[in-house]
Amino acid sequence: MLSREENELLTRVGPGTPMGNLLRCFWQPFALAMELPGADSDPIRVRVLGEELVAFRDTIGKVGLLANNCPHRGASLFFGRNEDAGLRCVYHGWKFDTSGRCIDMPNEPMLKQGAPAESDFRTRVKATAYPTLERGGVVWAYMGSQYGDIPRPPELEWTRVPEENRYVSKRVQFCNYLQNVEGEVDSSHVSFLHSRNTTATSAGITADPGSSLPDYMARDRAPRFFVLPTEYGMLIGARRDAETDSYYWRVTQFLMPTYTMIPVPVGSPVSFTAATPMDDQRMMGFTVTWHPDRPLRAEERAQIESWLGVHTEVDRQTFKPLRNKQNDYLIDRALQRSGRSYTGIRGIREEDLAVQESMGEVCDRTIEHLGTSDLAVISTRRRLLDAVRALEQRGEVPYEAQNADSYRVRSAALVLPRDVAWNEGASEALVARV
Repeated sequence: MLSREENELLTRVGPGTPMGNLLRCFWQPFALAMELPGADSDPIRVRVLGEELVAFRDTIGKVGLLANNCPHRGASLFFGRNEDAGLRCVYHGWKFDTSGRCIDMPNEPMLKQGAPAESDFRTRVKATAYPTLERGGVVWAYMGSQYGDIPRPPELEWTRVPEENRYVSKRVQFCNYLQNVEGEVDSSHVSFLHSRNTTATSAGITADPGSSLPDYMARDRAPRFFVLPTEYGMLIGARRDAETDSYYWRVTQFLMPTYTMIPVPVGSPVSFTAATPMDDQRMMGFTVTWHPDRPLRAEERAQIESWLGVHTEVDRQTFKPLRNKQNDYLIDRALQRSGRSYTGIRGIREEDLAVQESMGEVCDRTIEHLGTSDLAVISTRRRLLDAVRALEQRGEVPYEAQNADSYRVRSAALVLPRDVAWNEGASEALVARV
């Protein structure tokens, strides 16, 4: 378990908090590109790391991310007019470009045509603005300008494949980000929470022909965990008995600060998750499934949109899952009793939501009783605590945040001979090649 102080350190993400400062060292995904569909389209509200923000796509297609409140009198820029390469506050007409620079003050007499040239009031007003970029159908923001030059974004494979090779979804989850991250690195729960009498990959999509594996997770529900540090985070191996001469390995990638890659059989589409904290009590979850070598097949997209896997069906306006805490995730007790579903909840993501959100908005980790099967969870906490303290106490910016190429990896699920070291036997499968 964690001490109360450690739990607070990891879970509080607002401006000025140690974890908030750490997260600001990294690019944060905050919107789907389709939420800002075209030049001068409607602005959207965004909340990231405890800050109320407004995003807009300007006349030339560039995305801006500004503080919600106009620096003039504090009115919300969400109501602004998106026009002529800037967002214009409707209160007094002040307009700001994507960099936050004030480019028009139509109500200021000193700025009328013919005013003295030395009148520079407009140039001294700036809205808080964060750099953005679009990659892989997702819009990212960098909120850590206090840490020097803007780093390159992480070289994640799915951001480099053609659009037809990937499927990207977003949801709002009503709990602290760490509850989601800890669930993603925990391969032990899969044998229980997600068990059914039908076989599906952990990505919720059908594996390529020839890559399907026996249901080792049902045969052996007590995996042994192994964790190795990496230059991007951690490599997590969960070992289950396969045949008498082999082990079944689920190799999960934890990538700093809040990213994970879910193990799938080699040759199948790969899946990635990111947990972007909105504040201490809410997060945005981004899930991506992609195939590095070809477009996703129609049946694979159909399987994803059956919402039985790691993607979940959401309200298109709010991104709140349709099966949620308010309706008990539409749990079917008859289905649960039948044995065809361990939970009676329809999809893998909804099962995760049910347990993660049921812990409370911010889980109290001081009351836990952890076992050996929690090694990945314990190691993830230590990894984050070490990074938070290094930044807070010594000013050390995380290596990963400054080294984009270290993220060129994949996850894998595979069978290896018992005398082969898991990290060596899986090494080829764990390299991203796009």
